[in-house]
Amino acid sequence: MSPKKGINFNKADTKQIKRINAIAKVSAQLFADKGYLETSMDDIAAAAKVTKGGIYHYFGSKTDILYFICSTYVDLDLENLEYSLSTIETTAEKIKFIIFRHIGHYATHVYAAKTLLNEAYNLPLKYFKEVKAREKRYFGIVSGVLSQSHAARGRKDIVTAMAFSLFAMVNWIYSWYNPKGSMKPEELSQLVYDIFMGGINNPVLTTKNIVSADGISLKTGPRKEAKGRR
Repeated sequence: MSPKKGINFNKADTKQIKRINAIAKVSAQLFADKGYLETSMDDIAAAAKVTKGGIYHYFGSKTDILYFICSTYVDLDLENLEYSLSTIETTAEKIKFIIFRHIGHYATHVYAAKTLLNEAYNLPLKYFKEVKAREKRYFGIVSGVLSQSHAARGRKDIVTAMAFSLFAMVNWIYSWYNPKGSMKPEELSQLVYDIFMGGINNPVLTTKNIVSADGISLKTGPRKEAKGRR
């Protein structure tokens, strides 16, 4: 999308693209730290070290900046994803690729990720739906990979539960994880992969008759005593 006012992003030259990305980067940090509603165009101009008129030259409004940040981040996750997955043979390696890629993107775009997760709801409905459509596509690709695992057992509801569980693991790191800390993104990615795969490869999930912690079969229900027995 190009803003209603300002330049056409699709026709921007290298220098203009660099400036657009610089404005978006400082805006994402402000939105993530202060909140979208609490951030003014004056704040953005000061942080970007340009005049407010300079901001409006590229973005027609603060809404356009927010939309650019959110849509660009989701597009980063989608970019060449299906092709990359098609070159990977096993389901396990595909899942590993998705996890490492997702966390890698977060590590290099922390503020944009936080803005998407926490501030996208401030977008006008039309723009919000466009961002959500992109996210839905991403979710669908990941779900398609998970559906190939034995744990899915051909059930759509299990695939959905697996997908939401995986996204919970890789998305909510924003609330505690610092990529500049002692744990590197690759280490966290491996940890998340090991935990997730350890869960879906648990023999309990691949059996037809799953038993709960209290010994009751979740498929057949409590065991009934034979007649005549006390």
